[in-house]
Amino acid sequence: MNTLTGPTSPQLAKIASRILAGSFLFEDLDPELLEQLSAQATVRRLEDGQLLFEKGAAADGLYAVEAGKVRISSVSETGKEIVLNVLAPGAVFGEIALLDGEPRTATARAVGPTRFLFISRDAFFEIFDREAPLRRHITALLCRRLRWVSDLLEDANFLDLMARLIKRILWLAERHGGPDPEGIRIALPLSQQELGLMLGVTREAVNKKLRELEKRDMITRRDGRLVIKDADGLKQLLADAIKN
Repeated sequence: MNTLTGPTSPQLAKIASRILAGSFLFEDLDPELLEQLSAQATVRRLEDGQLLFEKGAAADGLYAVEAGKVRISSVSETGKEIVLNVLAPGAVFGEIALLDGEPRTATARAVGPTRFLFISRDAFFEIFDREAPLRRHITALLCRRLRWVSDLLEDANFLDLMARLIKRILWLAERHGGPDPEGIRIALPLSQQELGLMLGVTREAVNKKLRELEKRDMITRRDGRLVIKDADGLKQLLADAIKN
C-alpha cells in the first residue's frame, strides 16, 4: 500500500526541486516556477512489485522517482506485455494523463522498494493556469514527445532486432551511462527479460543478439549491468542498418 507524507517540508521541497530541474519535463524551467511546483510535492512509497497505477486508471497527478525503479508497461488484448520504459531515480512520468485528464495510457509498477514524489493534478493546474511561461514550456515538451513516438514507430517498422537493440543500448547509455575501465557502464540494472519486453521480443531473442555483440567485443555483461566496450562500433552497426 502506498503511503503519503503530510505538508511539504523545506527539505522535501529542495529534493523535489533538484529532481524536477534535472528531468526532461522541467529542464530549463524558470527557478521560481520550479520552486512553486516543488512546494506541492508529497511522498509515496511502494514495495517490490506493487502497483502504482494501472492502464486505464483515472489521472491523479505527476510522479517522480526519488529512489528505486519503476517499470512502465502496457498489455495488449491478447495478454502480451510490452515494457515501454524502466525508470531510474530522477525520472518524471505520468505527464500525459496529468495534462489531458484522460485515463492512464500505461501501467506503472515498482521494481524493488521505491520512493516517489507526487504532485497532484489540481495543484499542478493551479500553477499552470496562472503562469504563461509554464504553458509555453509544456507545449514545447509535447512536441518533443510526439517526435519520440514517431521515431519508435519508424524503428518498429524499418529496423531489424539487432538495430533496435543497439539503438536501445545507446539510448540507455546516454541516460544512465558512466565511465568504466572497459568503456561505458550502464548503471541501470536490466534483465534480458526486461530488454525483451522493451523491444517486444522474447528473452531468448535478446540473449542471442547480446551474445553476438559480445563476440564482436562491443559489449560485456558484468554484475547485472551492460558495459559498452566499443560505442563507435555500435553506432556504425546502427548506421549501416539504417542505410540498408
